Amino acid sequence: MKDAKRISWVLVFAFLIFSGYSCSQGPVKARIGPDGYDAVVVGAGGGGMAAAAKLALGGLKVLVIEQHDKVGGFMSAFERNDYRFEVSLHAMDGMGIEAFDDLGIDKKVRLHKTDPAYRSVFPDAYFDIPADAEKYRQLLKEKFPAESKGIDKLWKDLHSIDYIMNNLMNLEAKKNIGSSLLKILTSPCKLWILHKFWTGNSTDTLGAYIKDPKLFTLFTQLMAYTGIDPDNVSGMLFAMMWVSYHFHGFYYFEGGSQAVTKALAEVVQEHGGKVLLNTLVTRIVMKDGLAVAVQTKDGKEFPCRYVVSNANAPDTFFKLVGREYLPQDYAKNLDNMKIGASAYAVYLGVNKDLSGEFPPGIHSYFVNPGWDQAETFRYFREGIPEKAMFGLINYTMADPTDAPKGKNVIALVSMMPYDYKGDWLMSQGYDKYKALKEEVAQKFIERGTKLVPSLKSSIELMEVGTPKTMERYTLNPKGTIFGWEYSINQSMFKRLPQKTPIDNLYLAGAWTFPGGGQSAVLLSGLETAKMILKREGK
Repeated sequence: MKDAKRISWVLVFAFLIFSGYSCSQGPVKARIGPDGYDAVVVGAGGGGMAAAAKLALGGLKVLVIEQHDKVGGFMSAFERNDYRFEVSLHAMDGMGIEAFDDLGIDKKVRLHKTDPAYRSVFPDAYFDIPADAEKYRQLLKEKFPAESKGIDKLWKDLHSIDYIMNNLMNLEAKKNIGSSLLKILTSPCKLWILHKFWTGNSTDTLGAYIKDPKLFTLFTQLMAYTGIDPDNVSGMLFAMMWVSYHFHGFYYFEGGSQAVTKALAEVVQEHGGKVLLNTLVTRIVMKDGLAVAVQTKDGKEFPCRYVVSNANAPDTFFKLVGREYLPQDYAKNLDNMKIGASAYAVYLGVNKDLSGEFPPGIHSYFVNPGWDQAETFRYFREGIPEKAMFGLINYTMADPTDAPKGKNVIALVSMMPYDYKGDWLMSQGYDKYKALKEEVAQKFIERGTKLVPSLKSSIELMEVGTPKTMERYTLNPKGTIFGWEYSINQSMFKRLPQKTPIDNLYLAGAWTFPGGGQSAVLLSGLETAKMILKREGK
């Protein structure tokens, strides 16, 4: 018990220090003139827009600069003819939704809560997974009765993790500080559970509760959202993701994730800030160890007191800032970090309402090649579209506004290597590249048609996004959707902190804590803004 209490103090102080709760330096004082800004945000992805909105709400003069023609990054949509395609969102977890009030968008976005959450499909079985945690527990006990005791214990311990994390979040937000701290420090058993998940991988941690390999694979279905296999994912990372979905809810938005980032942009503009689109940042100007301005490709310069980079971390430090301004150990650490996987997506506009070919109330499938997790993730790494796990989503069932009446928007989403067939045959010319990406698309469509019989015959419009596409539109190296890979040594507190070695340069987004995913990047940007506002005494 003494060890558990010691761990409780360590975890509390580690969380608070990492989240910026500890003492920080005072505000950055600089003469920026009437044309300058308190903060310039580089990149208008979800993390950048969340940071910008919170800073604007806090009274700072904010400028957001984005190279694309719209805000959002992976939190966006695109239109083709009468169809609106969601770039990446399948569902947002409830912890992200809980931040909407703090970001000023709770009245601006229309939510749709989904339950059941999804259908898990295997070659010999399928399971309709409830979003509600208690219904999910009962389903697993019914399907795997020999595992009932372990399932009950796992649910109890996941509730303990949720309890501790909620109180840690209250401390970070300075809500009910006394009672939250007391609840944490008087719960050594719950903290011991937190410690076990924190220090182990998902296979070992969950293996203490689940013995049946099929149950393990089913329960870890959401591992697809990490991009790597359970052996290499922190038990705590998976637990937090699972808890956030199943204890806090699965949500979709009218207008998709673009509605969220559009709402954040409105908050910025309503509070005196500006959003500059179609403008590429080429340099963060350094002087006396500080970031003093941001330069753009058209030669303009924007003086500022703070810079928040929502651009990818490698480019932020090695292209925009310059290695010479970084401590050697920090630059070396960046060199050694591994970039995460990229998505491959087929976006379909179909001229038929296919909702009747989906299960009632379920708009999303996970289609698994088998029960072997190692093989599943090997298919991702090696790029085998005939076998790789994929998601099949009917977005119109979640949001009828994305297609004309009687038609649907369908997406088939998987992961493929950035170097598939070398460079997706791009070096052989665009026609070769186009033919290859459509060849891969047809393989996923054939597999999808086995589940939705009218799919292939109803296609009216098709767009394909390869890792090269993702890289072109977001500038993320290798087109990654995760930022850094979610391996154990690159996740949780081992992710890059929002605070950088440059005193007034901060990060927001997937490359920093807590990581990739739409909910996570919003929380990242929100925490970045809170750190700056605290320095400002706001």
